[in-house]
Amino acid sequence: MPKKKNSSQQASFFRREVPKMPEGYYSSGPNPNLRRFVEQHTTPYDLETDDYDVPPFDQPITTTKATAIYRMHTYWSKKPHDAIQRYIRHYTKSGDLVLDPFSGSGGTSLAALMEGRAAVAIDLSPAATFITKNYCTPVDVDELQRAFEQLKAKVKPEMDWLYETRCDRCDGRAITSYTVYSYVFECPRCLSKIPLFDCIEKQPKNEEGKSIKINICPFCYKNGHEERIDASCKRFDPIPVLVSYDCIDGCKPKRSERFYNDENDKKRSYFHKFDLLKIAEINNQEIPYWYPTNRMLNSSSDDNTRWGLLWRPYHSGINYVKDFYTKRNLWAVALVLNELSYLGHSIKDTLSFYLTSILYKASIMMAHNEDGAGRVQKGILYIPPIEHDINVLHFLDISHGDFIRGYEEVNKVQTTELCISTSDSKNINIEDNSVDYIFTDPPYGGAVQYGELNHIWESWLKFDTFWTKNEVIVNDFKDKSESIWENSLQAVLVECFRTLKPNRWISLCYHDSSEGTWQLIQDIMTEIGFIPETTSSTLFIDTATKTLKQLFSEKITKRDLVINFRKPREGEVAAKLQITGDEDPSSFNEKAGIILREALERTPGAPADRLYDELVSRMVRKGEFQRHNFDALLRTVAEETGGRWYLLDTVDQLDETEAKKENAAAARLETFMEKYLQAHPGEGGVHYSNLFEEYLPVSDKPRRLLQDWLPEFFFKTESGTWRPPVTEDERQVKTSLRLSGELRHIKRFANALNAGVPPAERDRPSNAATLAEWIYQCRRSGLYDLGRVLYERGGLRFDSLGDDSQMQVEEDYQICVKRGSVAEKKGKKKKEQLDLL
Repeated sequence: MPKKKNSSQQASFFRREVPKMPEGYYSSGPNPNLRRFVEQHTTPYDLETDDYDVPPFDQPITTTKATAIYRMHTYWSKKPHDAIQRYIRHYTKSGDLVLDPFSGSGGTSLAALMEGRAAVAIDLSPAATFITKNYCTPVDVDELQRAFEQLKAKVKPEMDWLYETRCDRCDGRAITSYTVYSYVFECPRCLSKIPLFDCIEKQPKNEEGKSIKINICPFCYKNGHEERIDASCKRFDPIPVLVSYDCIDGCKPKRSERFYNDENDKKRSYFHKFDLLKIAEINNQEIPYWYPTNRMLNSSSDDNTRWGLLWRPYHSGINYVKDFYTKRNLWAVALVLNELSYLGHSIKDTLSFYLTSILYKASIMMAHNEDGAGRVQKGILYIPPIEHDINVLHFLDISHGDFIRGYEEVNKVQTTELCISTSDSKNINIEDNSVDYIFTDPPYGGAVQYGELNHIWESWLKFDTFWTKNEVIVNDFKDKSESIWENSLQAVLVECFRTLKPNRWISLCYHDSSEGTWQLIQDIMTEIGFIPETTSSTLFIDTATKTLKQLFSEKITKRDLVINFRKPREGEVAAKLQITGDEDPSSFNEKAGIILREALERTPGAPADRLYDELVSRMVRKGEFQRHNFDALLRTVAEETGGRWYLLDTVDQLDETEAKKENAAAARLETFMEKYLQAHPGEGGVHYSNLFEEYLPVSDKPRRLLQDWLPEFFFKTESGTWRPPVTEDERQVKTSLRLSGELRHIKRFANALNAGVPPAERDRPSNAATLAEWIYQCRRSGLYDLGRVLYERGGLRFDSLGDDSQMQVEEDYQICVKRGSVAEKKGKKKKEQLDLL
C-alpha cells in the first residue's frame, strides 16, 4: 500500500508561487543599489499637486508576541510587525516607500511588505541586516524542508557520537537531551564544597513583604544551621550534575534522567561511566572544523577582566567568543556551520538563520529551570550559576518547526520591493523628499548594547565586527558619552528630516525608562524642524509578555510608547523654544534666561564656557551671538563664585506661568491616581510608568521634567509607587515645599556634592538641624539617593542634635539607603536569588 502523502506535501499543490526578491536587494555592506532602488520607488514630491493630509495615528495597540513570525528569531527590543502594520496602513497607501534607519530585526520592513509598500532597511550591524533579510525573504517551505532533512542526514552520525550515552533502564542506546552544569561554592561555615544545584531552596519574605529565593548549605542545614550560599562565597568551576537522555532502543517513556550523586547505584554508575567519560573524550580531542577564535569585541588587550560594558565578574576566564560554549556544543555548532557551506546560497542563508537563532541557547548563557527547560536572559551577556547545556541538533529540529510556520506567514507578503543596506544612517545615500513614511526604534542611550550583543552572531557568520566604532550608543568602554550619542542620533534624525517628504510622518518607538531621554528626543526633533503630534492620549504598543525589568522596576515604561512627528510643509514652522535670531531684546532675554536657568538647575556650579555652549546649541543661526552679551545675560540669572556659576536666589520662585502649568499637570495626574486606585483597591500607589503615560499627552508641559516636580505634589510609597496626599496636613506639607523652593535648594546642594564642585553658599544648610530636615524631606518625597548623599557628604555632624533628633535622622538615612539606588536594589535582589557571578 503506498504511503499517504503528508499534509504539507498535499498543501503544496494549492500554494501560490513563492514571491521572488529583486536582484541585489541585500548587502552585508553598503548596498550599491540603494539610490537606484529609491529612485524607482518614489513619487517625486510636488508642492503644487501634493494633497497628502493624514491626521496623526491615535489608537493604542494591544497585541502579542506569540506569533509564528515573532518566534522565529530573537532580537533585542523587537516589536511585533502586526502592530507596525497598523501605523503603515494609516500613514501610507499601496506602493508608498517606507524607511527604517535603525532596522534591527526588520519588523518595519516586513510590515511594509505585508501591506504592499516598498521598504528600505538600514542598520550598521551586519547581524541586524542579516536577520532583517531572512525575516523578509519568502522561502519555498517544501524546498526548505528537503534542505533541512539533507542537513540533518549529513550531521546526524557525528551528532550521535557527540551526544551518545546509554540508557540505565534497558542498557540500550540513548542520546543526551541536555546536561546541567552547576557552579560549586565553598560554604563559609563548614567549608564543604557544594554545587549550587544541591542547595536547599527557601523563600523567606524581605522587608517589603515579597518572597525571595535563597540557597542554604545542605550540610549545615542537617546540623540546624541555615548558612547561605551566595555570591560572597568562594566559587569553583562548574561541574555536570544532571543528564537528561532519550532512550532510542524502545523504553517508554523514552525520556529519563540521572544525577552525579544519584541514590540509584546504577544511575550513578552510568552517569560516571558514560556521561562524564563522553565529555572527557570530547574535551581531549581537537575540533576538526572552523569556529570563531576572535576575542570578545576584538580586544587586543591582555587585560582579561574587561572587554565591554556588558562584562561582569562572572565572565572570569571568558576572553573569546568560543569561551561562551562547552567543548561539545562548540563542536556541534561548528559541524553544522561546516555542512552549511556546501549548500546553495539562498537555502544556506535561511539555514544559517536557523543556526543563529539558537546560538545563545546553545551557549553556557542558557539557564536551567526547575521545569527542565532552559532560558536565556535577553539583552545581557549573563552566565547563570546553573547552566542548561542543550543538544544542538534537537534544538535545530525544534527551531525548524517554528521556521516552517513562520515562513508560511512571511510568504503572504504583498510585495518584495525591499532594499537592505548595512551602512551608517548618519549619511543615507538617497535624494531629498523621497520617503513617504518612517517608523523606527532608535537606540536610547545605553539601554541596549546592540554591538556587544550582536558580536557573537557576527563572529560565527564571519561578518565585520568593527562597525561598533560608529555605533549610536552610550558606552563608556568605547568612549561613547551621552553627548556623542546625542550628536550621532541627531545626525540620523537630520537625515530622516531631509529624506522624508514634507507633510509626512515619522513614528519613533520609545521604551527607555528616563524621562530626560524622552525630553531630549523631543528637543532634538523640534530643533531639527519636526512638529510633534497633538493627541489626547498616549500611544503605545502593548504585548502580553513583559520582561522582568518591565514587571518589577520602579521607573521604566511597561509598554512601548510611540511618538509621532510631522515634517512641516514649505513655509510652515514648528513651534519650539529656540533662538531664531529674529527676537526683539525682551523676547531674546526671556528665552536665553529660561535655557540658562534650566542648565544651572541641572548642573549647579557649571563653568561659563559650558553654559555658553548650552545656549549657542539652541540658536538657529550660529555665530551671531557675541560673548560680551552673554556675560551680561548670565549675570541676570546667576552669580559667579570661584569661576563657577550658581543661580540667584530669586530664581527659586517659580514664575506664575510655570506654577500654573505644574499645578494643572499635577491636578490631571491626581485625578488619574484617584481613578486608578479606586479600580485597584489592593494597590497603595500608582507606578511611575502609568503616570508617565498619562503625562505625555499634556500639550503645555512645564519646563521642569516630571521626575523633578512629582515629589513636590505627591508621596512615594514603600514599594516605589506614587500616591496623592490623603489628609489636609499632607497637602499643606507639599504646598509649603513648593512655595519655599526647599526641594530645589536640596537638589542643587546634592547635585553639586555629586559633581564634586563646591555648592553655592545660599544652597548650603545653615546647621545640622536644617540638614537633618532636608534628609527627612528627601525621605518623604522619595528622593532617596539625594537623602543618602546629604547624610554621607553633607559635611555636618549630627551629634549636636538631641537624642530624639539623632535617632530620627539615622532612621531617615537608613530608609533612604534601603529604598534608594535602583541599581543597588537590583544587585541586592540578584545576590539574594543567586542570579550571580
